[in-house]
Amino acid sequence: MPKSDFSKVKLLIIDLDNTLCDTFHTLSLHQWEKAARALEKDGRVRQADALRGEFGKASFSLEQLKMPMEERRIAIKAYDAVRVKTLTLFPDAKAIMSHPLPKVLVTRGERKLQDEKVAHLKLQKYFKEIYLVPTFKSKKDAFKAILKRHNLKPGEALVIGDRVEEEIKDANQLRMPSCLVRRPMWPTHKGVAKPTITVRSLRAIAKLLPR
Repeated sequence: MPKSDFSKVKLLIIDLDNTLCDTFHTLSLHQWEKAARALEKDGRVRQADALRGEFGKASFSLEQLKMPMEERRIAIKAYDAVRVKTLTLFPDAKAIMSHPLPKVLVTRGERKLQDEKVAHLKLQKYFKEIYLVPTFKSKKDAFKAILKRHNLKPGEALVIGDRVEEEIKDANQLRMPSCLVRRPMWPTHKGVAKPTITVRSLRAIAKLLPR
């Protein structure tokens, strides 16, 4: 892991899904399988097999399924019936959440579901603010708003997340330092965005931050 200077960092902007908690294995894979079973139950076995073939692909999303609207509706209805009670924090999450630097959570997804995740994981006490954003683009807008709200220069806020094509790319464009967290068995896009540092544990980045 290369040495990086984060001495000017005054605020942490942290992603939720697959950064602090294992949404992919705990929720997503189960929900995709539920969606496939719902298609099978409706007699659409070929479509169910096609859906299973997409499991684990970094770019996969149910909204982009290449199938007729009725079949997509069945799959999405099954997928959206999410129960977050099985969701748990990664063992290394507390290392960054308990760090004394102020923190803002920025998470993308359907508002009701993301609210349920935040409440279930009891995250409110760790963060000064929580931004729930609906799209890729709105995450970048949230970063801009956070810098303005806290009167920070781009180099004074560190973005921490697991997606090169999302928060790392946005950090690059805003000239903010970034930390990519590589989680085992989680598909990660390859792209032109380059994090300031890449770690396999949040404990590693926590040790490099000013106190």
